[in-house]
Amino acid sequence: MNRHGLMTSVMRSGYDARRRQAGFSMIELMVAITLGLLIMTAVLTLYLNLSRNNAELAKMNRQIENGRFTIQVLQQELWHAGFWNTYAPPLPSVTPPTAIPDPCAAFAGWDAAYIANMYAIPVQGYAAGSLPACVTNPQPDSDALVVRHAATCVAGETSCEAYNANKLYLQTQGCANTGHVNYVASAASNPVLGTPGATLYQKNCTTPADKRKLITSIFYVRNYANTAGDGIPTLVRADLDLSGGSVAMQSAQALIDGVQSLKLEYGRDTDNDGSADVFENCVACTATDWANVMAVQVHVLARNLEVSSGYTDSKTYALGPTVLGPFNDGFKRHAYSSYVRLINPSSRRDKAGVAP
Repeated sequence: MNRHGLMTSVMRSGYDARRRQAGFSMIELMVAITLGLLIMTAVLTLYLNLSRNNAELAKMNRQIENGRFTIQVLQQELWHAGFWNTYAPPLPSVTPPTAIPDPCAAFAGWDAAYIANMYAIPVQGYAAGSLPACVTNPQPDSDALVVRHAATCVAGETSCEAYNANKLYLQTQGCANTGHVNYVASAASNPVLGTPGATLYQKNCTTPADKRKLITSIFYVRNYANTAGDGIPTLVRADLDLSGGSVAMQSAQALIDGVQSLKLEYGRDTDNDGSADVFENCVACTATDWANVMAVQVHVLARNLEVSSGYTDSKTYALGPTVLGPFNDGFKRHAYSSYVRLINPSSRRDKAGVAP
């Protein structure tokens, strides 16, 4: 190789080395940064969309769960309505109730007539705007439901509340030698259920009759969940129980958040065959009408607990004959309905046949 060729080769090698050490040009760097930003933007957008969709799905799942759970709770309570162990109140066509019992009345004010009416009317309701006095902070446009029955377990048994002589219990006489007498209904003007003055027996006339707690519950929708003003409508339950030495309706306890409205229709038996023939909200029902209720149509409107960004609820919701909405807010809602037959009152009529 001549001298000139050697110099050229050396110069080319040095140029290539410098070129390899120089890295990206400014244009190449800007293009790379731009592409990276586009990719990061796409990934971030995808992540935000997935997060938002997951959040909406979680809200919807909770709303569905709350709506179905509300229906389930009310179904189970209504299935128990009118369970008085072995006691069967007389048909209203034979002995009609004399008055609609006040569910807010403390036990100290009960008399024999009140107790008889209570057994005859295991289910009663109140329409929005005319709720009983012990219902506090109700949600507008929501009804209240009263359910009465004896406990399905015997006091003191496993998984059942222990016996307390100051609470209310149902005992029924099963011994044929003394006749089938319901202690509470046959009590005088000052009945004491926890410590009866007469000994009641089971069918063998030796074993004392079971003591089953007497239950009266009011279900309604309150306009807050845990703190007044939190704006979360909630299904609550108030129970007749012992507090401060007396038995009276207690403060409501929250059950299910996000329940906005409860609407009820009552199916009355008009021919004493145990089937519901007429459905209505029973605003003008008499005591005898309530004693003939054999089924309840339950309507529930559930809503999300949080608003959905960019969403406006412009829908209307049919809860039986009542239509609610549009609410024009950011909460998503769904309506649920269920037909519930009152097993105990209707079954007694099925067994007895059509009354004269």
